[in-house]
Amino acid sequence: MVTGRSRGLVRGLVVASHLPPTVMVTAFALALSAGIGAGARTTTLVALAVLTGQLSVGWSNDWLDARRDVAVGRADKPVVTGLVTAATLRAAALVALGACVVLSLATGLLPGAVHVVAVGVAWSYNALLKATWWSWAPYAVSFGLLAVFVVLAAPGAGRPAPWAVAAAALLGVGAHVANTLPDLEDDAATGVGGQPQRHGRPASTEQAPRQLPPATPRG
Repeated sequence: MVTGRSRGLVRGLVVASHLPPTVMVTAFALALSAGIGAGARTTTLVALAVLTGQLSVGWSNDWLDARRDVAVGRADKPVVTGLVTAATLRAAALVALGACVVLSLATGLLPGAVHVVAVGVAWSYNALLKATWWSWAPYAVSFGLLAVFVVLAAPGAGRPAPWAVAAAALLGVGAHVANTLPDLEDDAATGVGGQPQRHGRPASTEQAPRQLPPATPRG
């Protein structure tokens, strides 16, 4: 029997996963894998690896930001509203990370290692770099490595085109700016000084890719 508390926990985990960007990144990887003819098995593994990696990143974000979110009263954050605890998000993030490692390596040692590094770099944003001028770098590196992972995971001896990796990296920087825009004021109040915060809202708005729909703030 599903209780109201269980439903609240599930809802909290879904919200803390930053569902829109998680779905978009997973769909991007799936579409790219299918588009280059990787095959059903590889495409499924790629999609699941990316999904679990993105879940680990989203949950770790809200876990590591819990005190800051409470300090500014972020009513859109499930830790603040009591749907889920920071300890639960920590456990969920680590479980998802473990699943990501297994699924990534199932595509092959080299592509798997590339994706694990990409996810690790994304974690570095949550843990350290988001408050520095280098906040854009984890997004650029992770998105670029995502393209490398998808191509290397496909059967054959294919190699990612440099222009595709560069395009993915630039998309990542744009996604970083777009995801940060809704949080600029809250970030300033708690001393987060990443690249968008330092540039200010007008300049950052110009940098954000116009084609991206509004995403759940990742902080």
